[in-house]
Amino acid sequence: MERLQKYIDFLPTEAILPHWDAAANALGGVGVDPEDVSCVATALSVPSDGIGSDDPHLKGQDLVACWTTKELVGALRDDGLRF
Repeated sequence: MERLQKYIDFLPTEAILPHWDAAANALGGVGVDPEDVSCVATALSVPSDGIGSDDPHLKGQDLVACWTTKELVGALRDDGLRF
């Protein structure tokens, strides 16, 4: 876990909560999966280029860019990354 923490920023709840309602509304409001809301709210709380997910609900909102695995791999390969 210690090795992984070098690459991860942990955000306090207080940084994410102000974006919760906007994220929930972007995902359709009532009955939205709280895990989807937390992803969008977190992305809104920091400078970010977007999120990576194959979840169609996340892909369907328009507040934060969302790339599928296929799109992300294609973009990385276009930039010269080989794997």
